[in-house]
Amino acid sequence: MSNLRFSKSRPFGLSLIALTFALAACSPKATTEVSPSLAAFDSESALPPLPDVQPMVAGPAAPVRRAPAAAALPKARTLGYASASGNDRYAWIDRANRINDTIGDAPPDYGFDYQDGVQPYGWESAGGYRTYAEPVDGGYRTYYYDPGANEPYLVRDPNYSYGYSGGRIVTVYDRSGRALDGDQAQRQADYGSRYYDRGRAMRAAADSRQRRGVAASGWADQRPVIGNQRAEWNRAQTNTQEWRAYRQDHAVEDQRLAEERTARAQAARQFSTWQSQGFRGQTPQLYDQPLGGRGDGNRYGQRQQDQQAQQRVRQQQAQQEALQQAQQQAAQQHALQMGQQQATRDAQAKAHDLVLRQQRDSQTQAKAAQVSEQQAVKVRAQQQRVAAQTERQRVARQSQVAAQQQRLAAGAERLRVARERQVVVKQQAVQQRAAVQRRSNVRRSSASARSIPPSGLR
Repeated sequence: MSNLRFSKSRPFGLSLIALTFALAACSPKATTEVSPSLAAFDSESALPPLPDVQPMVAGPAAPVRRAPAAAALPKARTLGYASASGNDRYAWIDRANRINDTIGDAPPDYGFDYQDGVQPYGWESAGGYRTYAEPVDGGYRTYYYDPGANEPYLVRDPNYSYGYSGGRIVTVYDRSGRALDGDQAQRQADYGSRYYDRGRAMRAAADSRQRRGVAASGWADQRPVIGNQRAEWNRAQTNTQEWRAYRQDHAVEDQRLAEERTARAQAARQFSTWQSQGFRGQTPQLYDQPLGGRGDGNRYGQRQQDQQAQQRVRQQQAQQEALQQAQQQAAQQHALQMGQQQATRDAQAKAHDLVLRQQRDSQTQAKAAQVSEQQAVKVRAQQQRVAAQTERQRVARQSQVAAQQQRLAAGAERLRVARERQVVVKQQAVQQRAAVQRRSNVRRSSASARSIPPSGLR
């Protein structure tokens, strides 16, 4: 790779990569669909210039405004579904993933205002491939565009990704990167159609609205979120056999993106250094100019000079035309001033009325809040009374149970003592009877002895 050359004449210059798409026919089910891939570039041809990058902005970032969820987007005409062939159905997600890996952690080239107060990020590669990302619950919803295309070829949200071609949905992937079967994919057609319409509107807004520099602190906060989604795709590519096979069959395309990937990685490192310094000092120039390309560096530089000269001529012509238009508009502006002043007065009157209404609404809300708080106090007091009564009942029940247990225990003890006394009485009676019997036996023995005469007297 040729050495980087530094220039202060322009804020943005990257290795220029000519990227084009090779189109291949898909399955008979979708004969009008094509399988996209990144084609090789001709180093001898004039390389297209990269778009200007807006310098990043130091200081605090505006709060992140999330875009509506898919179900909250306007209902769109449901696109037809025509499944891509088995060999090519991973082409859409693989191409978008290669663009992700090329951009890496590099800061967005610019931001712009969109619907619902959302401010998407934008990146543009040398060949004109565009990527827009808008924040949603759970991460970012990302839109990928071919050079010059008005509609996305793929839209990814935190759960699914939708591939498009010829105004139809040709493939749907789940969060793990697995291409869904036909019935499962068709069930996602509603959301895929809404994303397609929003992607077209976003593409138009990116060109019609003013581009602005991205807040450095905001990107520092959001970079890990986008990085996690990129890593999730890389893990899915490694773990999905069909996708892994497609990537191996098209490994040469990684080499065609090498120069821009290197430059983007350098920009990411420069940003990280600036972030570690607390975003102090001058905003860094993230990209150097030019990289020279793979052809003759001098000839490339001459082409650049010729292009710049032609651009200066066009700028002069545009300035002359602008001056003429300014003279024509000067008279119109004077007439408009009176109308604008009247409109200003009307707007001030409406604003005053609005303030009065807001004050009345605030007073009404304050009264409602006070009533609500009073009711809440009453409810809490009632709950406390109920809790106290419940506790008293519980203590009383416990006392009753304890007293009953004591009575039962005393009765059992009395019964045991009575039984023991009966046993003792019985034993004493037996012993008395035995003593009486012994005395009786002794008396009988004595009487018998007296009644027997001596042997000599017989």
